[in-house]
Amino acid sequence: MRGGSTGEDVRCLEQRLVALGYSLVGPDTTFGTSTTSAVKAYQRAKGLVVDGIVGPITRASLGLTPPLPTPPPLVDPVTAKVIETRVIGTSVQGRDITAYRMGTPGGRVVLIIGVIHGDETKGALITKQLRTMATPKGIDLWLIDTINPDGVAAYQRGNANEVDLNRNFELGWSYIPRSTEHRQYSGESPADQPETVATEAFLREIQPKVVIWYHQDANTITLNGTNKNIPKTYGTYTGLVPGNVPCSQRCTGTASTFANSVSPGATSFIVELPASSRVDTAMIRRHAAALLAVITL
Repeated sequence: MRGGSTGEDVRCLEQRLVALGYSLVGPDTTFGTSTTSAVKAYQRAKGLVVDGIVGPITRASLGLTPPLPTPPPLVDPVTAKVIETRVIGTSVQGRDITAYRMGTPGGRVVLIIGVIHGDETKGALITKQLRTMATPKGIDLWLIDTINPDGVAAYQRGNANEVDLNRNFELGWSYIPRSTEHRQYSGESPADQPETVATEAFLREIQPKVVIWYHQDANTITLNGTNKNIPKTYGTYTGLVPGNVPCSQRCTGTASTFANSVSPGATSFIVELPASSRVDTAMIRRHAAALLAVITL
């Protein structure tokens, strides 16, 4: 990295320099003049070559990880085009839940859900970004920005009935009472919310082989489903380390678990993005590119 570099690696560098007491503008994703000055000051203090460039020696001295690998380009991609727009259901308050189809009908079915918790909204930026990008050949790609439009409108975890939709799916459901402390109310019975009913019916209809659900703010990825290589490779491209997603009131009635039960051999897993303040355009693009690279594995 050097002056003019951009991206998440720059943010990590700047965060490390700030933590060590060096002043700069940011942290952000741009390697500007203040970052160059801070790097030179660090190099001078450590007896390194003072050139303002973060090469292997300076990087190792700072304790930074190597740059993230770049996802490979798509081979013979299908032009970016939405070929079907379908309303799969409506929310408690009557808002549409819309699925967008791209790629190759009849190919390997992939479903991406940007938002399930209404106050974790950055995943929808990834599904919207994907609608501007070419699709791998042979992939029947479905994109849903959110299955919880009422929660997004109110910027709250649950839907309009305050039900945590990720505790409301049929498989493995058990009752979690309403509470202002944990916000994980399961509903009064399995799939008793219209958003859940619509999503379950759509999953059963399209039988996806890969399903990705976006959440925040745990900054990790789960290794669920049949083909663990898909989430592992996704994590390699995005810098996410596999881990467990916290469920303070039990992981009951979860969407990803249900999706894995619908289609034999399916790989449904969760991507936990970091906090919203850390999710920028470069991160959205990296996640979208990583997704397109792994859904063919």
